[in-house]
Amino acid sequence: MWCDNCLLLFPLRGGAMALAALVALYSIGGGIFFFLYGQYFWFTYPEPQVYGAVSMIAGAISVLSIIAYSNSSYMWTRLLFFLGPFVLFLGVVRAGFAIFRLNYYQGNVVWECNHGGQLYNATLANITSYDPSYNVTADGSTSTIPTGFCSAGFHTLYLAFAFALVIDMILQIYQWFMLWRFKARLEGYFAFKSTQGGIYTA
Repeated sequence: MWCDNCLLLFPLRGGAMALAALVALYSIGGGIFFFLYGQYFWFTYPEPQVYGAVSMIAGAISVLSIIAYSNSSYMWTRLLFFLGPFVLFLGVVRAGFAIFRLNYYQGNVVWECNHGGQLYNATLANITSYDPSYNVTADGSTSTIPTGFCSAGFHTLYLAFAFALVIDMILQIYQWFMLWRFKARLEGYFAFKSTQGGIYTA
């Protein structure tokens, strides 16, 4: 029989709420990053928007998990546990594509950093390849890539992004595990109350 406390690094309810809050914060923050700055790293529309939407879905699941934990709601816990594998699948696919495509677009990102953070433009890139002295700021976009990304260097940025996505998937998998344990705890409580003639109200 499964041990209720096995593999639990935190108290089940409070720890699960804290973990869900952490996942919600960085997932929503990541979604905002994709929507605002994704165009500087992934250049095919609507690629960054799709990545951002997946992050927002993960954040929404985490917020709903907090509500389910706080109310000890079996209905919501069961629903979120059912949706968990689909969200995890989307996250894994998103991570794989985002990492692969970021490496694919390395030349475009380097071009942006070498030209004042201008959003990559294929026409301007062709011009500057023949005329390095061409003033791209005159014809380029008014928005620029945040300077911190360029100062870090592409390979550092790439490794940090890949590492962050791997950690994200580990935390989301563990969050789903916590949902499973909480659901089992509620089911055990329901079974106990049934044998005692009580009424389950969680």
